[in-house]
Amino acid sequence: MPAETQEEKIAQQFGLELIPDSVKRLNQLINKCDATSTDAFAALVNQDAELTARLLRAANPRAESEDDYGITTVEDALQRTGMSSALLLAMSDPLIRAVLKSFRTMLRIELKSVLPTAIMPYHEEHVLGEVSFSGKAKGLVQLRLPVGFLPLLGERLLGLTPEDMADVGTSSDVIGELCNMIVGNFKSNLCDAGLTCKLSPPKIIRTEEFKLHVVDGGTAERYGFRAQELGFFADLSVNPWSD
Repeated sequence: MPAETQEEKIAQQFGLELIPDSVKRLNQLINKCDATSTDAFAALVNQDAELTARLLRAANPRAESEDDYGITTVEDALQRTGMSSALLLAMSDPLIRAVLKSFRTMLRIELKSVLPTAIMPYHEEHVLGEVSFSGKAKGLVQLRLPVGFLPLLGERLLGLTPEDMADVGTSSDVIGELCNMIVGNFKSNLCDAGLTCKLSPPKIIRTEEFKLHVVDGGTAERYGFRAQELGFFADLSVNPWSD
């Protein structure tokens, strides 16, 4: 068994959570970007098998399998998608962790992270919670929830009844609190990675639009989550070069 690192000893002593490896890797990628060294950036991506696989998928959007890839190296993928796309992919794990942690600790709901294609797209009105962030990176986190999810969230978060959650103002307050929790956890991960930022107040609307929004100069990705029979989405768009 490997010896404990100093970081692990301190975390155990004071009851702190360790910084996830994905956040450490994001910090390294940001530093390589700041040094504007594409080769060094590519070498770092190559050390992460999952990030490499996701970047190659993004660079081959029409391929049905890896056998169909026309772009097969990280270097060529970065030439096609750019370093900002790789940074967005690297930010996905901190966001997914933030969603899972918020639901587990605050709502006592164990979620599963799934491919967004595993959940049927919304063709009817749903709740959209949105928080933007600005600073060294600027971006947007959007939480898309079916109306049928609201009673469970209200009961778990604030002990509210389904009748309480039928009120649009009350349900908007609950989703706003949920957005603050998730994006607050996400912000903490970004700060640990060297991307200090400020958050906007949450904006809650009901909409039938299912479009993936992209901030100016940025890229975007959608993630899926499932709890029992209910599925929902989190969208992330980011421009890591805003300053």
